[in-house]
Amino acid sequence: MPEKDPVAVVSIRLPLPVLYASRFRLLIAGLLVLCALASMAQQEGNRRGSRVIDDTTKQVYGPNTSRYFYEQDAFENREVLHPIDTSINNFHRWDYVQRYNNLYQDLGLFGTAIQPIYYQAPDVIGVRSGSTVYDVYWDSEAVRYYNTHSPYSNMRVILGGRGRSLTRATFSRNINENWNFGFTYRGLFIDKQVGGSGKNDRITRSNYYDFYTTYQSKDSTYRLFFNFRRGFHRVEEYGGVSLDSLQSLDLANYFETNAQPWLTNAESNDLRIAVHLFHEYKVGKALQLYHTFDRYRQKSNFLDIQTATSADYYDYQEIDNDSTRDVSKFKTVRNEIGIKGNLLKLFYNGYYAIRHYSMSNPNFTADGILNASGNDHLTYDSLKIGSMIGNESYLGGRMSLKLDSIGEVSGWAEVMQEGNYRLQGEIRSRWFEARLTQMQYEPTFFEQAYRGAHDVWNNNFGNTSLTRLNGYLHYNSRVFNISPGLTFTRLRNYVFFKQVSEVDTVQQVLPVQSGGNQVMASPEVRLSVTFLRHITLSGRAIYTHMIENADSAIQVPKLFVNAQLSYSNVFFNGNLDMHAGVDVHWKSPYYAPGYDPAVRQFYTQTSFEVPSFPLVDLFFGARIKRGRVFFKYHNLVYALTKEGYLPTPNYPAQRNAFDFGFDWSFYD
Repeated sequence: MPEKDPVAVVSIRLPLPVLYASRFRLLIAGLLVLCALASMAQQEGNRRGSRVIDDTTKQVYGPNTSRYFYEQDAFENREVLHPIDTSINNFHRWDYVQRYNNLYQDLGLFGTAIQPIYYQAPDVIGVRSGSTVYDVYWDSEAVRYYNTHSPYSNMRVILGGRGRSLTRATFSRNINENWNFGFTYRGLFIDKQVGGSGKNDRITRSNYYDFYTTYQSKDSTYRLFFNFRRGFHRVEEYGGVSLDSLQSLDLANYFETNAQPWLTNAESNDLRIAVHLFHEYKVGKALQLYHTFDRYRQKSNFLDIQTATSADYYDYQEIDNDSTRDVSKFKTVRNEIGIKGNLLKLFYNGYYAIRHYSMSNPNFTADGILNASGNDHLTYDSLKIGSMIGNESYLGGRMSLKLDSIGEVSGWAEVMQEGNYRLQGEIRSRWFEARLTQMQYEPTFFEQAYRGAHDVWNNNFGNTSLTRLNGYLHYNSRVFNISPGLTFTRLRNYVFFKQVSEVDTVQQVLPVQSGGNQVMASPEVRLSVTFLRHITLSGRAIYTHMIENADSAIQVPKLFVNAQLSYSNVFFNGNLDMHAGVDVHWKSPYYAPGYDPAVRQFYTQTSFEVPSFPLVDLFFGARIKRGRVFFKYHNLVYALTKEGYLPTPNYPAQRNAFDFGFDWSFYD
């Protein structure tokens, strides 16, 4: 580019007969944890009021002695150390859709395929794999590098209702004052909602971990950052709820407890491995020499064993086999060398990068790949069946100028030998911000050529052009904050997946390139009002007007709304910080993109309009000393009406559920 005590309400709306035993134990465990933490806070408050001081129990280490920073901070010569996050505001938003303010669309369950609702420009102007539906789970957190005076560790556990859980653990410590090491683990385990056989029958299993280290010489002339990351994400693809044309007219059928899936043996999995190295030598404040190395690997699979039901689900059979195993591999190695430094208040950077890539699909032949690519710089690797290789060169530079009276002005320019480019300028201040982006980028491999069990295409798409301007005005005070803004976007030669309407076309979902333009304007407003000192009403509303939409390439809701009414306060001499309230999300009816599991792609369609639905959550969060805890009741409207919503056609969203989670940090 991107918060009242619900427990009593839950106990009223959901009597004990409705709660199965494990849910009841979860509630009791959460209440016991909260009571224990409150007791600790009360005792801490009493100790603070006592005249007797016990130095042996004094806590020397804490959030202010273990701080972290990002590589980007060091790259831009910003001496920034961020304190450990102990805020409870919106701590209850633990799933990725709500974490990103409902600006993403998934298949209704945490951990399934996900994409932004609104268009987002790619990070790379060169070739990309095109397999992106699990990007958020891979890139949700930038690697943090720590500077700790004592060993630091953090454990976060989310125990969501209906078999949803998330675990995150991190550890970091300084080997010495110039060398730090650490690791992070994330685990995601989600039970099926449709067609499941019971507890622990997973739809999603995901494991991610990274190792990282940073080192600097005693005189700080040499600095090094290194990290290794690996993530394996597995999803049982079920194709949505299986209904006939008459049943699909009644949305209630999608939420029947005996609803059946289209697919029972299908799976998508996504393996990613990345190695990153950045190191620099400091000649002086005005000049540093640096080198960056990145190696990235992505392997995407779709597996299925055909049944009578799945045979009716797929619209086309390209490879005649009862067992499907479609595999795509994408690899890149990128080396960047450059200079950077500070001249008074100006930061500058210039660089040259070379990027080697390869893309393989064993179902391709050499002639098929070359004819599909249409790019002179692509070369077929005769040693590997179905593999394309190539090299890209980048030349670019960045600048940032701090102006005391305005704020900060920054820019980025990058160009490739093939003609693709990126021009980006930004200005930020206390009162306003604006950004202008002009870029031309290449279609993905997946859009250009593909061959699998149920799909095949060879294309020769041209590059896509983007112009985007967005800006906001800001007014902030102690009780009232408002930020009106506007985003203007223009696309030319846009490539997207579409459900084709031609009756003589066997394949129903294909990549296409628009012959016209997509021009859209999205005014929005963000506001926050605090009254009676502790009650806050906040929200965000986006209205989108499609000025031009050739080929119906962009489908977004006309109106998008987030709102929150919350109460926050601090008790026991600052030892208990609580935040409670209600979250509401709503968007107008629209033709939400459909999802094709065989190719792991969302596609535009105009046959299934997703109706509007108010998603209402009740939450209570508290921070007590070094721990944070939350309780949340998700989807209150479904609990009262048994009517839900579909974020993606044929895919019912998460039913009502009670969630509990805690986060605890240790500094010794």
